[in-house]
Amino acid sequence: MTLMSFIQPLRAGSWKWLVLPLPLFWLILTCPVAAAAEPSIDLVGVSGALRDNMLAGLSLASESCDAPAWRVKRLFRRADEELSRAARALGYYRIKLEKKLEFKAPCWQARFTIDPGNPLLLEQVTIRIEGEAEDDPVFKKLLRNTPVRPGSPVHHGHYETLKADIERVAAERGYFDGRFVQRELRVEPSANRAAVLLHYLSGQRYRIGTLELDQQAYEPELLTRYMKIKPGDPYDSAAIATLHQALADSGFFERVSVKPDYEGAVDGEIDVQVVLEPVKRTAYRIGIGAATDTGPRLSLAYDRRRVNRLGHRLQSKLTLSDVDNSLGVEYLIPMQEPHIDQFSIRAGYQELDTDSTTSDTTTIGVRALGMRGGWNETRYIDWVSEDSVIGGEESSATLLVPGISWNRTQADQRMRPRKGSRLNLELRGSYESAFSDASFAQLLASGKWIRPLGRGRLLLRADTGISLTDNFTDLPASYRFFAGGDQSVRGYEYQSLGPQDSDGDVVGGRYLLSTSIEYEYPIQGAWSAALFVDAGNAFDAWSDGLKESAGIGLRWRSPVGPIRLDLAIPSDRSQDSFRIHFSMGPDL
Repeated sequence: MTLMSFIQPLRAGSWKWLVLPLPLFWLILTCPVAAAAEPSIDLVGVSGALRDNMLAGLSLASESCDAPAWRVKRLFRRADEELSRAARALGYYRIKLEKKLEFKAPCWQARFTIDPGNPLLLEQVTIRIEGEAEDDPVFKKLLRNTPVRPGSPVHHGHYETLKADIERVAAERGYFDGRFVQRELRVEPSANRAAVLLHYLSGQRYRIGTLELDQQAYEPELLTRYMKIKPGDPYDSAAIATLHQALADSGFFERVSVKPDYEGAVDGEIDVQVVLEPVKRTAYRIGIGAATDTGPRLSLAYDRRRVNRLGHRLQSKLTLSDVDNSLGVEYLIPMQEPHIDQFSIRAGYQELDTDSTTSDTTTIGVRALGMRGGWNETRYIDWVSEDSVIGGEESSATLLVPGISWNRTQADQRMRPRKGSRLNLELRGSYESAFSDASFAQLLASGKWIRPLGRGRLLLRADTGISLTDNFTDLPASYRFFAGGDQSVRGYEYQSLGPQDSDGDVVGGRYLLSTSIEYEYPIQGAWSAALFVDAGNAFDAWSDGLKESAGIGLRWRSPVGPIRLDLAIPSDRSQDSFRIHFSMGPDL
């Protein structure tokens, strides 16, 4: 079977074909070998949590087939007490059991036939919190949600957890003098009675005493904006942790220490010391990368992280590649909520040179950055001046573009997430009568989702864009949509998909739709293999067709981040029979 005959169904526009992962994954065939003999331990008559707990408490279960017979017999004799103790922990105080031990080739066998009976139920549960904690909503929630209640089975684990939770919440909420004056689990199996009696004396709730701030780099007024706690507030470890996290995330400090003085707490007050070591005033960064879309990349960044004592910062970055060269400068000013709200002034210049377009773009703008409901929100106004060549035609445009965007990234792991998502939504536009050469409105939305599937990961991606304008030809290249490339539809060159002019040059479209589904499977160590299908296009009418591709890939979790190598087969007969894609960067 030739490669041409394999992709013929794609050329016909039919997707009734299957891409088999056989060339992607290594099939490891193991020769049949005799399985090592293992002891047989049967617990008959019990199941679920009771069986699991009894088996976990059985010393005999840890012995192998080559264990001496005398030791197996000794542990077998001990099994009665161990199984009874494990059953009592879950409320079964009157179990009956019969047991049998046999030494047969190839290994010994133990069988326990158990009648657990009915679990002992709690007849009385008295939990008393006395002191200021009596009216604390966190304590009330804890007692409301505990499984230790009248009529429930005796469960030693639940009882111990409840005691530990009471002491934990007391410490977190500042009841440092709290103590149990009674903690008792009464069990009378013969009378079929059980009771839980807990009496906790919390004492007073401590309050914040002095709040000492040890730093010299910034104005105290700036740092007080981070202080959501103040002298006289009730102590709350969650508020202490929030303060620590906000200061650590501010970008102002190399080291952050927020230390309550537990040993020195007196008269119901606890002092808190905040020690801050500022970051170095200046930072330089050099980045090297590569991708099929852009070729080799070099980036140089200069950050003035402490312009003044008010927390102002200056960031600049130069990026060089065969396709995209840019220089950007941004001046950031912290606002009233500095850990989530900033105002910035920025300016940038970009040169873009692809097979379809070339453009030189100058941008000057202001931004307000904040956090709204767990989403990063950016409101901006940009003045854009762009000279571009699209399909051989030169154009110049000046636009005043206001916009707003939201984005959110969530992941269970930063380096290689098994579950996570990245979502972006942006609205932008301009009005011809307001210092602009064109009127338009655009909606851009993108998302990427990662979910575990077996030993591997399922990666889904979608990008869409919609333009509303009466004169699309007035839009410069940076506000038109193109598809194709490493992060779009693999198998096609970078920005090679979209409406064409009479000469066959891609001029960009009003709309964009790009989707991808990929399965990644680990093969060895930091290496994994991938199987993917992409589909998408840029177009002027939703009825225009999508371009598709499918392929296989290799992934390496390098010390500097994920590196991807893909071989993609496009469905379009006018393209190459296959295309290699190389890219670097985070999964989300």
